[in-house]
Amino acid sequence: MTANASGGSTDRGPVYIVGAGPSGLTAAYRLREQGIPAIVLEKRDRTGGMIHTHREQGYLMEEGATILPSAYEPVVKLAHEIGSGDDLIPAGSIIGFARDNVIHNLRSDHLFLDVLKTPLVSLKSKALMARFGVDATRASKLLNYEDLSRASAFDTMTPREYCSLHLGLSGEVYDYVINSTVRGVLGVRGDAISNLELFFMLYNILGSKLYAFREGYSTYIDRLSKGMDIRLGSTVQEIRESADGVTVTWTDADGVSHTESGAGVVLTARGDTIPDLVPGHFDAASEAFLRGLRYTKCVVMNTGVTRKPKGIVASVINIPEPVDADLMGFTCEHNKAPGRAPEGHGLLDILTMTEFAEQIIDEDDDTIRAKVLSRMEKLIPGITDTVDYTRIARWNEVIVYSRPGLYKELGQFQARQAAITSRIQLAGVFRSSSNMCTATVSGERAAAQLLAQLRAPQRRFVAV
Repeated sequence: MTANASGGSTDRGPVYIVGAGPSGLTAAYRLREQGIPAIVLEKRDRTGGMIHTHREQGYLMEEGATILPSAYEPVVKLAHEIGSGDDLIPAGSIIGFARDNVIHNLRSDHLFLDVLKTPLVSLKSKALMARFGVDATRASKLLNYEDLSRASAFDTMTPREYCSLHLGLSGEVYDYVINSTVRGVLGVRGDAISNLELFFMLYNILGSKLYAFREGYSTYIDRLSKGMDIRLGSTVQEIRESADGVTVTWTDADGVSHTESGAGVVLTARGDTIPDLVPGHFDAASEAFLRGLRYTKCVVMNTGVTRKPKGIVASVINIPEPVDADLMGFTCEHNKAPGRAPEGHGLLDILTMTEFAEQIIDEDDDTIRAKVLSRMEKLIPGITDTVDYTRIARWNEVIVYSRPGLYKELGQFQARQAAITSRIQLAGVFRSSSNMCTATVSGERAAAQLLAQLRAPQRRFVAV
């Protein structure tokens, strides 16, 4: 017998995309560009994952992702590519930091410069922050949306430990700048996560203007998914790989079970569920890494008010722990973009910390509303009396809850995966700090890697 090479093909059928969030839809879009048919299986009754725009009573609300930093260049590029570029509008690049009943405004694209000028912290504290700027610049050279493990040298401690041990910083800088930023972006405390997350956030924010989609983030998802074969209400039970393809077992919205063959799979499920979906696919170390991933939670309350809060010009306001430990921050949607609220009204999106979300996420809307508004009274006294609309979204999985050392383990996981050839490609956000751009890049990467597998010459044996 001797081996001959033949061109790769998709004779085994379509590619299955598990998940219709930004990652899965991006992968499907890139595969379709190359003439590869794809079927998208989504367990929810809608597309978009954590992106969902809702209109009601004259309010235009985002239940998940709400802004698009200009640093998310792959997303901005894709938006222009699919025809959503003209829908992007400036979102007011001002971030507010609350302290002592005052909201201090800093420009996202001039953050370090404004920190030096703001009365948010003392002159002595500003001088101590110089080392922080140096380290952030060093780290930025290694940061990317595709694989954050490349910067694992900075993944050795929490932001709190970093501030204390390396900067001699504590007190006001940590409380009102560092931890406030971590909380406001990730919804977790700075004494719990990897310091690499802090540097990555600044990489996204520094020099970055903030944008929004004119009619909401869902318009981007609608354009991206246009014309795709998407099966909503579909739950995948198992994926098996064979020598020349995959077999996918799934249940549709009517409860009918299917077992179908395909050329490959792009899997965007949360990391800790992946080993059960592809039994026997991973080595023990890789399976342990995936099962060990934790995810944060968040409750988002869209809050319509009959008058805009006085004196607040920022689009995004971070809430430091000394002000309130349970809320991470809120956005003033009426400052972010026009048309978000009826004339004269305001719209706030209030977000909880992950620990508080765990406490209240299963409670009824009235209970959640009362608990959230009682905390907002500390920042905007009298707000409860102006509320004329609320809508509550419960998110049981938001971002990967990192810890010091996680990204070093990620690098080892990536190396093991790079050493094997597979028609099951992983996407999702666990390869880097979780955000819209990471999701998009991981979808593009998974599509490219699977496409390479499908088009690789196949070896077959013939008699001689």
